[in-house]
Amino acid sequence: MTEESKPIAKKVETSEFEEDELDEAMRLMQSNRGKDREPMVGIFWYSPQIGDLFGIRSHRVSDYQKANSRSEFVKITCSEMHEDVWKKEYHRQKYKNNGIGPYRGAYEMTPRGRIFYNPETEVFTIAVGSWIEQYPQAVELVVEEFNLQETTYVVKTAHHWDIGQKWN
Repeated sequence: MTEESKPIAKKVETSEFEEDELDEAMRLMQSNRGKDREPMVGIFWYSPQIGDLFGIRSHRVSDYQKANSRSEFVKITCSEMHEDVWKKEYHRQKYKNNGIGPYRGAYEMTPRGRIFYNPETEVFTIAVGSWIEQYPQAVELVVEEFNLQETTYVVKTAHHWDIGQKWN
């Protein structure tokens, strides 16, 4: 490593938590215990090569119900878009991981999907392309990853999530 490429050490300014701040932080963390098992909405990709999901962005439904209580939309999903997540991760992989990783080519050329939730019917929708017919094992992975085991869910296909289809 040359002198020019060495990272520059910067001093980080820190301060101690006040006792009441720390107590509040600990109460907040305690109140979140178990919430990681709540059903979630989000996006994912499926890698047939490794037989697993990747690029997962998930959020608890309860967080969205609070935020969207006045929304005109019936269904809830996350705000992340496949294309944006792919671009960010592709560049991170390229520059920080020597290009090694699952983000190769265009985002729409890898099987992908999205989880929606309808609070009126209390049903989750696993939205995927017709690729799911070739890789039905992905459904079980999605159900586990998004904590849908104890919920009602349906799997629906749409041309939008087919391999090769971009946002139009």
